[in-house]
Amino acid sequence: MFAASTLLAILAGSTLSQAQFNNPPGVDIWCGKAYRATNASFNPGGWFEEPEKSSVPLLNFKVKPRMNLYLDGEETGSFLVDASISDLVGQPFPPANASSSAGEGSHLFVDILLDGNSSALASKASVTIGDSAEISFDISAFAARLEPYNVTAIATLGQDNSTTFTASTQFSKLPLRTDNGTVTRLDNLYGGLSVRKAASTAWDPVFPYTYYVQWSLYWYANLSTLDDFSAMGYNLIHIVPTGDLGEDPFPWDAFQPYLDRAAELGLYFQYDVRWEPTNLTAATEHVARLASHPAILLWYTGDEPDGKSNPTNSTRLAYDAIRALDPYHPVSLALNCHDFHYAAYAAGADIVLSDVYPVSTNTSWSTVYETPCNATYGCCGCDGCSGAFEDISDRLDAFRHRDDVLGWTKTHWGAPQAFGNETFWTRYPTADEEVVMDLLSVNHGAKGLVMWNFPVTQEILGATNALAGVLTGEKVGGYLIGAPLTRGLEVSGAERVDAAAWVKEESVLVSVVNLEYADVAGGVTVRLPEGVEAESVEESFWGEAEWSVDGDTISVGSLAGLEVSLVELKRSS
Repeated sequence: MFAASTLLAILAGSTLSQAQFNNPPGVDIWCGKAYRATNASFNPGGWFEEPEKSSVPLLNFKVKPRMNLYLDGEETGSFLVDASISDLVGQPFPPANASSSAGEGSHLFVDILLDGNSSALASKASVTIGDSAEISFDISAFAARLEPYNVTAIATLGQDNSTTFTASTQFSKLPLRTDNGTVTRLDNLYGGLSVRKAASTAWDPVFPYTYYVQWSLYWYANLSTLDDFSAMGYNLIHIVPTGDLGEDPFPWDAFQPYLDRAAELGLYFQYDVRWEPTNLTAATEHVARLASHPAILLWYTGDEPDGKSNPTNSTRLAYDAIRALDPYHPVSLALNCHDFHYAAYAAGADIVLSDVYPVSTNTSWSTVYETPCNATYGCCGCDGCSGAFEDISDRLDAFRHRDDVLGWTKTHWGAPQAFGNETFWTRYPTADEEVVMDLLSVNHGAKGLVMWNFPVTQEILGATNALAGVLTGEKVGGYLIGAPLTRGLEVSGAERVDAAAWVKEESVLVSVVNLEYADVAGGVTVRLPEGVEAESVEESFWGEAEWSVDGDTISVGSLAGLEVSLVELKRSS
């Protein structure tokens, strides 16, 4: 880990800059917008700026390591090379000087070079234009170190060696831990995470499924609450630092046993260090103390910093400070706003959670502040929402699109609604609504779920306890974070049915979510991803629907309102 002097240098050279938000002095804002009846609407700014659409195709040539880190002793690494065609970002393609036959389906030849070194990590690797490829390289010859290695990829057109495209990235090969700490790494291909324990050489994949739980509402009562929570099937804990956890000095004597007991139970922490965005002292003290604890899986630095209009560079400063102390664990935060300085706030995390709460709230009129809610005014508890389940999937899709424009590879998690009877929300979700929100998030690429918040109703708890056993299990989890996802499968026979598939060599996992409260009486057919055919249902993990398989489609006679199906299919040989 970096020396303390390195961290001090980072902090000394960085200052928190309060964004030039547009609110007049004294006007309270949420997501940049005035929300009190005594204040007028104004343009909040901070909207994501889409590039102008190009009149010609653009080659969006990118490269990144498959894993965000490797460890000493690993022999093989790989790079993900993307040669997709875009109308927003990239270089004109085919270039003016290229052969007229150049286009999608032709090939690039890619050399991957270590900066400052003439030897190639990969040479003349072929990548189909409009597609992507994984290119392996020998990582064993590289010394393990804390500083990343800089890499440049140079691509040439097969017909024309004078036309080149370049992209750059970094890869990390870290020293083995000599303490008792874990190492958590992210898979840039599928977005999942895996953890390696101190005494192990194996990487264990993890699909995190849990609740936010406030210290003062549950945990503080007794250490045995950890045993109870673990027995319900959850594999991650997020202790929200309420009550005496917000005091200075921090009550380590009371809290340390929870960390130690979690490690004994095999529970991991998404450890919350979000005390004060303008003062990183407490956060870095906790990271320095706990980075080697075997219960730590990842850090959590910000809870709705965009909604609160924290300084726009605060999340990145926290990220840099934490990574200087601990390069072995990723950093996460949760964003609340539909579109407010996304690029600045999300820059401070490897994992971005989106908390979208559309159930039982009026999204056009604030029942708390008695004002309208729209793009420039008001707070209704679900920013930019319509009050439909699709608010959740739309947000995940929008964030993923912005990442692509920015050239980022971020992992996204969901923070589904599991609360109600307060402020903007007139009731709790039902169990069926909870499962719909969870699986809809998964269908749109969420690689972990942290629901807000616990304790919940017995109805919700019964559903999520059962779902925990499915999502955190080796079989389903292996699909969700270890296989390619196809979103938005074609569905006929119903208007609001969302379907997705994860495809392996011999099998397919299909998730079907009915977003309508009413039953679908007629037949519903889901078309499998292109080129995939199945012969039978191998196993049903969730739902009562009995699907029949016919080559590249599956069908069912009817779907109940809010019904969710999660089934494994055997692929045709």
